Amino acid sequence: MAENPFAGQDVTVSDNYRTHFETYVQRREGKGARPEHQPFDRNVDFWFAAICVAVRNGIKPSPPTGKTYKAAEGVALGSPEWRPTALTLLAIAENGDASIVDRPGEMMRIANAYAHVGFPELLEILESRGGDTALDHLSEAIEAMLTK
Repeated sequence: MAENPFAGQDVTVSDNYRTHFETYVQRREGKGARPEHQPFDRNVDFWFAAICVAVRNGIKPSPPTGKTYKAAEGVALGSPEWRPTALTLLAIAENGDASIVDRPGEMMRIANAYAHVGFPELLEILESRGGDTALDHLSEAIEAMLTK
């Protein structure tokens, strides 16, 4: 897939998760950027991780309800370049119809719904770390998910 069909779409997130983005996404560069405590480089990376956790754990997608906010513009999904393909394949699998590729808004609604149900699981991982750094604990949890 050469282009990003999501470039005109928004990554929307329940407003309840706004503070978590501020906690786990790096906001500074240089010495202030602490990946061991803020393991996600961009909002879209945190959002995508929530999708991955939901899919891996077999959680049925459910769209956000209530107040939402734009966490990122869809253009951010173009990097890394495989991400639009992954989201397109997820939308096809969820919808059961390959013609969904012609409806980027519907594909984005599916992705946002997966992220919405994945955030509680992802946050449970990040917030149950005890004395570990967020990055260490997240890495171990992902490794455990992949080996089950």
